[in-house]
Amino acid sequence: MMSLIDVLAMMVSVSINLALAISLLAAAAFPCVSFSPSSSYTDTRRPLSLASELSYRVERVDPARRPGGRRLGRLANSNRGQSTGGGPSSLYDDAPKNKPWTFGILTSGFPPQQLLVPFVKFLTFNVWRLMMNELVTHDSDGRFVRESFQAGNDPSPLDLPAAGRSRYRLYLGNPCPWCHRVKATMAILGLDADIPTTTLIDDAEKASKGGWILPRPSPSDAENIADELVTGDLAGVYNFCYRDILDEGERYSGRCTAPLLVDAESGKIVTNESNEIMILLNDYARRKQDMEESAKTDLRPVGMEAELDGATKKWFDLLWNGAYRCGFATSQLAYDEAAADVLRGLREMDDHLASSRFLLGDAITEVDLKNFAWVTRHDYAYTVIFKSPGGRIAQYSNISRYVKELVEDYPMLLDSVDLPDACGSYYRQLFMLNFGRVVPYVPSVREWIAAL
Repeated sequence: MMSLIDVLAMMVSVSINLALAISLLAAAAFPCVSFSPSSSYTDTRRPLSLASELSYRVERVDPARRPGGRRLGRLANSNRGQSTGGGPSSLYDDAPKNKPWTFGILTSGFPPQQLLVPFVKFLTFNVWRLMMNELVTHDSDGRFVRESFQAGNDPSPLDLPAAGRSRYRLYLGNPCPWCHRVKATMAILGLDADIPTTTLIDDAEKASKGGWILPRPSPSDAENIADELVTGDLAGVYNFCYRDILDEGERYSGRCTAPLLVDAESGKIVTNESNEIMILLNDYARRKQDMEESAKTDLRPVGMEAELDGATKKWFDLLWNGAYRCGFATSQLAYDEAAADVLRGLREMDDHLASSRFLLGDAITEVDLKNFAWVTRHDYAYTVIFKSPGGRIAQYSNISRYVKELVEDYPMLLDSVDLPDACGSYYRQLFMLNFGRVVPYVPSVREWIAAL
């Protein structure tokens, strides 16, 4: 069975080949038209020195006349291709002998470029828009709409571990910022030993649905737990957790998203909503700290819930989801609206942090961890592949200071994300935004913060 990636890739290939086929049919109807590259300028090497540049020999030029009436002629230079210093020097390379074969459509002059370019633009744009609509939801004006794919309906307080064994399992993927905020919460609260975590691998070509597959389980992972929860892909986990309400042979029809918190004992989903998972983890840690009478780190202090939810809503609309609204916009109007929100969010956050160490209150909260997941991806993912505006974080002195102080106070955050893998995933998997699948250089999170 073909995956969505295969189908979309096939659609792109069909559209491109259709455009080429039309051009070839036109060429067959008019065989007198050559499809070989234009030879107007047979030597493309250009010397570095100004003197040589002025006397550079042009092999063949358009016979247009200069304003003074003189026809452009051949300029000879015995030192062609050399600098005044005598050594060979050029800004340009010779054409490779093994360059990829092409039809030469754009250099042949037929079909006319005035017809060919609009046609190919129209075809590729509509195929691209179709792929974008399959990937995410949009309104009629091309705005990205983040739908809720919430699963689980009983996010009651998590049970503390009995006999040192947890009944829960977390599924987190490093590239995902919503997973990152949960992983950062686990690290800050010191819960890594309490709740086992399965680190998902983003590989849409191997996943039966969605983009996440499970790694090969260790012997300890496979103890006292259903095989479906530790092998296969995340879609298999969803299918297993909904086994009681699905007909035999039926599969879960919703989107299989991460983060995901599962009650491994009952084989039921607790929740796949990152905000709920963070609240449950903080409540779990608070009760555990009370029981052990240990030092408390409270990411959601009692009495601040409304303020925290308000801050989450504000920064989500402007920045955290604003970047995605830029990247997934399918119209200029939708992009311009999202870009304006991102620029406003960057200004307001930098202004706020001029007089505060944290986004809310005088201590770290869940809002700071959500923001850390966004800010670490801004420079090397969102500003490039999503075209999120505003420049680099280093241009915002207060945000830069805030990030540095955050990791100084909580160094475990540095290990909460593999930045090259996280940012690189956007370029590898969102091929409709990066058809060439070329992945740019991405530093480690330590290198990135050191440069702020």
